[in-house]
Amino acid sequence: MISLLGLDDAYHAPWFIALIALFALSLVLCSLRRLALFVKEKKTIVLPEEDRLLKMDLHSYIPEKDFSETLGLLARRYRLALGDGQGAVLEKGRLSRYGVFIIHASIIIILAGGLIGLLFGYRGFVTLKVGETKDRLTLRGKSPAEVPLGFALTCKDFKVNFYPTGEPKDFVSSVEIVENGKAVLGKEIRVNEPLSYKGIRFYQSHYGSAPVFFFNVGGEKVALMEREAFRKNSLLLMVARYESRVHDFGPGVLVAYLDGGEPKATWFLKNVDRLREQDLQGVRVSLNDIQEQLYTGLEASRDPGVFVVWAGFVFILFGLYVNFFVRHRRIYLLKVPGGLLVAGTALRNRGDLDKEFKNLLEEIHGHTP
Repeated sequence: MISLLGLDDAYHAPWFIALIALFALSLVLCSLRRLALFVKEKKTIVLPEEDRLLKMDLHSYIPEKDFSETLGLLARRYRLALGDGQGAVLEKGRLSRYGVFIIHASIIIILAGGLIGLLFGYRGFVTLKVGETKDRLTLRGKSPAEVPLGFALTCKDFKVNFYPTGEPKDFVSSVEIVENGKAVLGKEIRVNEPLSYKGIRFYQSHYGSAPVFFFNVGGEKVALMEREAFRKNSLLLMVARYESRVHDFGPGVLVAYLDGGEPKATWFLKNVDRLREQDLQGVRVSLNDIQEQLYTGLEASRDPGVFVVWAGFVFILFGLYVNFFVRHRRIYLLKVPGGLLVAGTALRNRGDLDKEFKNLLEEIHGHTP
């Protein structure tokens, strides 16, 4: 049931991707609805009547002041949104009204980056012994498969340091990136110090040891691990199985090979002379040695959506700044008999507007043409 519902790999399950898409769609529709109301409000900016201005908490009557001069003073600090010969609406900090839309768009960008990574990225691993080169990695998942890297990865060295208790202290893989037969990059990979190349990040994940079997195949020295194959001319052989003790004869290796297209297998015993060396398909094959050799395990990941996610985080920080630190304010200026009526409103931070409105009035009263 767990596998059927995709709970063993929830982030790649169809239901999880569908939920992300549904959430993004809901956010888009919500933002479009609010944006439509916002645009409608912007198009219908009006100058309130005198009685409405007098009901605002911040208002003041200024006798015997010229309308155009006062408007010029206010326009130094505020943007003119609406104006005629009888009155004007000025505002600043209108960007704060867009803060919620910036945040919503940022969330959608982050979700899009995550979906790009889920659909087009991958996670896998590669194991390398010292001196080994591989140009493919094995994907993790229900159906493991190999994918080409587009370059080759060579393990030049691998070292492990231990605490006195025997626990591993540090393990380091010295690797090289090889392209077109040439080393183009070298780096030591440690835990929390990955290697990044062409959008793929390699992390030091684990290590282990495995027996390595040293053969002489027709005069050529060959080192194979279990399940590894080697071909020489018409001979194709593979180490199929290893036993540290075959009855009372010591360690042995079961080697599988093809004989006229028919699969066969034979044991090579290290401590038995007559079974240490045999003829396979007319080629002399001998088992020279068996050694335990360390190998390094590297975790590999490719996420093409990571830069989209980072862009979303940058935008969301900008949106939060706009939403919380940019203040939208309006100043209304209206001609009335004997002078001018000035009023002000703010959606947030009324205390700051009180101080600013007081300074504006002092500037208007103290201005002489």
